[in-house]
Amino acid sequence: MSPKRKTYISLMIFGIFSVLLIVFVIYPSFIQIKKISEDFVEEKRKLILFEKEMENLKGIESLYKKYQPNLEKIDQLFINPEFPIEFIESLEKKAQEFQLGKIEISPLPRKEIKTDPWPSLSFQISLSGSFPNFLRFFEKLENSPYLIEISNLNLKKLTAGEIKPPLAEGDIYASFLIKTYSK
Repeated sequence: MSPKRKTYISLMIFGIFSVLLIVFVIYPSFIQIKKISEDFVEEKRKLILFEKEMENLKGIESLYKKYQPNLEKIDQLFINPEFPIEFIESLEKKAQEFQLGKIEISPLPRKEIKTDPWPSLSFQISLSGSFPNFLRFFEKLENSPYLIEISNLNLKKLTAGEIKPPLAEGDIYASFLIKTYSK
């Protein structure tokens, strides 16, 4: 074999070996490096999103702490529908405070009204006493800590036959409906 031919064969073997090296070692390595780089970029993007979410959560937590007293006050606006005794007792105390006659509180059947923003309970209230005392009671009721709606107000001046102690001439009988919103 001539030295030229040996050189061609050596170059051909070297070329084939180089091609095989490129096809089976270097190219798969580049593909794997590319995939690892894409995965790295994706994980970095997820980490940045996670850090932003953590910042948002810290912001929400600080807002919650800031508004927590107000949220507790708002919660107190609504009565407990299973146990409305506290609300009823507050009505009775207000009636006594303004020296109104016996207050009668009758709960009405519960109805869901689709236009109401929250569930509610309704009470029919009847009482008697002097008109100025009733107005003060009514004003105190409107300014009470509960979220209420007053409707169907009926006032009637008591006749001489309807007056029984401690009522006096000129006193009134009042009947109205209270809708109070519940939790």
